Amino acid sequence: MTHDPAKPPTIRTFIAVPLPPETIERLKPPVEELRAVCRAAKIEATWSRPEGWHLTLKFLGPVAADQLPPLLDTLPACVARHAAFAIQFNWFGVFPDVRRPRVLWIGVEADAGAGAIESLAREIDAMTAALGYPAEERPYSAHLTVGRIRVPRSSHELTSWLDGHGNARGAGRLAAMRVQQVVLMRSDAGPGGSVYTPVAQFPLSHPASTGSR
Repeated sequence: MTHDPAKPPTIRTFIAVPLPPETIERLKPPVEELRAVCRAAKIEATWSRPEGWHLTLKFLGPVAADQLPPLLDTLPACVARHAAFAIQFNWFGVFPDVRRPRVLWIGVEADAGAGAIESLAREIDAMTAALGYPAEERPYSAHLTVGRIRVPRSSHELTSWLDGHGNARGAGRLAAMRVQQVVLMRSDAGPGGSVYTPVAQFPLSHPASTGSR
């Protein structure tokens, strides 16, 4: 593809909370179990790389280089208004539903940080909207995407497994982590899937300095 010199180059960008190595290691076994279920059910899926697992707060899409400075100037104060908090990964789910599953994900426990991360995502959405990025139309739902199904179809094996690992049954504790920073990421297509590279990191404030939220 020939680059049009009249148009500035862009990078595919999003704002996210990356998972620390210890949380990734805790989540690998249950995700591998899910992969085995999909293989047994002959469900073809592409799986995200564990080293790239993250909770997306805001997807920005293609961003020109001259549009990065306003983000880098505005994000630090926006993020610092929120105190660091803990979250708990507890169950698996699918979008849109088990009849035609497309996205496989792990959910965040509602009473273990989901409220705090939703508040953070809402403020980032408002901040980026003020900079000209489209505002989100749907409420924020904290989840970790682990796979995408190529040809959605119902599967007794997958539905049965999700019945025992989904929110309706309460599931069980999978892994916990403390959210202490937000990262502006770039995404580049690679032969084994997307590769994510941090552009800048923004720390949340210490709880003792802001009080509880």
